[in-house]
Amino acid sequence: MLQSGAGSGWILDKSGIIVTNNHVVEGASKVVIQLSDGRTSEVTADKVYRDPLTDMAIIKVDLPNLPALDIGDSGKLRVGDWVVAIGNPLGKGTKAKEGIVSGLRVSLSLDEEESLYDLIETSAAINAGNSGGPC
Repeated sequence: MLQSGAGSGWILDKSGIIVTNNHVVEGASKVVIQLSDGRTSEVTADKVYRDPLTDMAIIKVDLPNLPALDIGDSGKLRVGDWVVAIGNPLGKGTKAKEGIVSGLRVSLSLDEEESLYDLIETSAAINAGNSGGPC
């Protein structure tokens, strides 16, 4: 059975490194990347590096002249700072949703044996299709 879905991501490096969430690409045998300028790239599962625990995935694409996003310094964040989540909610095209940093150094228990630490909590709404995008 063929299944498809949509998600968001962001270009970390001009060499073709894209960051998204693991749940966006989990179980995929191929991933089609579509950039806002219309270019596309199809990659097989061997070019998708996943970490289910942190829900992160890295995808490597081979496209020239990629517009990499500058990374901010999360160490400078303060509770109350404004943030913007950018994505493709419900497959309706690029959208932005504002919020604030509502917590720093947040811990999240996944089960009795695993926890995530030093997380940033935000009030920006994340809907189906825009998880994986930058915030």
